[in-house]
Amino acid sequence: MLTKILVTVLVIIGCMWMLSARRENTNPQLKIVPNPKNQQKQKLFRQAAWSFMLLMVIAAGVMISLELQDKNTVVTVHVINTQSGQSISYKARREDIQSNNFTTVEGRKIFVAGVERVEIGAPD
Repeated sequence: MLTKILVTVLVIIGCMWMLSARRENTNPQLKIVPNPKNQQKQKLFRQAAWSFMLLMVIAAGVMISLELQDKNTVVTVHVINTQSGQSISYKARREDIQSNNFTTVEGRKIFVAGVERVEIGAPD
């Protein structure tokens, strides 16, 4: 999560730097004759920036899809009474599990007492 924030901040800083450099180069009194080498470097830099932005969009899409896929996985939830040792198992989606309650795949809302322990098993 921290790396996503840092990369986003770096992209914003880079865009602001490009805009400020572009603003400094525009002078309405002087006509600037473009240098072919500079144009080629600028074109290469622009292509690299677009490629980086495309890579960032693809990476964000992959991360979002993996997160959604992880949230929708069905896991086995074991509710264990710490006093008696009795265990009951339920099937629930990972996103439906909170600290003291969860909703099963069948739609039942299960509340966990203070003496019960919740264990989440591996995805099915």
